[in-house]
Amino acid sequence: MDSARGGDTKKKQEELDELQKKASELAETTINTLTTANEDLKKAAKEDQEVQRAEKAAEKKKAEKAAEKKKAEKEAAEERIEKAAEASATETTEATEGVRIVTTEGTTSEHVSIDVVSEGALVSTGTVTEPAGKNVDVKV
Repeated sequence: MDSARGGDTKKKQEELDELQKKASELAETTINTLTTANEDLKKAAKEDQEVQRAEKAAEKKKAEKAAEKKKAEKEAAEERIEKAAEASATETTEATEGVRIVTTEGTTSEHVSIDVVSEGALVSTGTVTEPAGKNVDVKV
């Protein structure tokens, strides 16, 4: 407007040039700042992914160790059961006083009837003397 009226616009033109230069510098600085921030965000996201992968790997390893421990405990329990079964295999044992004890293999029950056979042991019920050894219930 001033140049159309014939006025001196040199000072205003210098100010306008300076403002445009500052605006250009500000835009460039803003772009650089945003680019740096974007790169930092990408780097942080990548680091977070790596941390999450490491945590998942640690959790998986922990779960595998727990499974191995449980498996080992199960095998140990099975081994103890197997040894107990072997120990209760059919045996005939001679005890003192001529009493013979017979056990049976693999019998699993809450109540087992065992025949106790006596040799030479007598039970006196007052006037009658009877040989000892009828069925005896034993809780297993």
